[in-house]
Amino acid sequence: MDNIVIEEKRSKANRLAAAGFGMFLISAALLVYGILYRQIIYLVIGIVATIFFGISFLISLTRALHSRPLLTITLDGIIDSSCTSAAGFISFLDIDRFESVNVFGQKAIGVVPKDTKEFLHKLKHTQRKNAEMNMKMNYPPVLIRVDTAKDMSIEDILSMLKKRLVDYSRLYD
Repeated sequence: MDNIVIEEKRSKANRLAAAGFGMFLISAALLVYGILYRQIIYLVIGIVATIFFGISFLISLTRALHSRPLLTITLDGIIDSSCTSAAGFISFLDIDRFESVNVFGQKAIGVVPKDTKEFLHKLKHTQRKNAEMNMKMNYPPVLIRVDTAKDMSIEDILSMLKKRLVDYSRLYD
């Protein structure tokens, strides 16, 4: 059994980059308006929004230009790279189960660890904070967003994850 690599759809990444560019242009227009007409409120909003949407645009442009995996299913675990705060490698030893989760109207895959406290301790600071925030909202600690997966539905990905977890458990538990 080889690694299963689930890649991101380029069309969705391209649309996201185009939307980010549009928001950046609107923010820059607010900034220019604030400068030209000496309107402090537009100037402040323009500066903050231009910085925020400029960074967002650059991140989404980078994602659109470079095809990258959202999720890699290995023999020993999964590598979550679905977003900037993704959990990274998670061993099947730490995973109790996978479940489909509805997050603000979008489906995601929830990773439920066997021992939540130990699992959180293994995460980096920013990943831990993200996991704790997910748990405060009654979600599993790790949410994998695969709604932009290329040629696969969330149900297909979820069934592959469950099968790999069962296969791993049979071999090593």
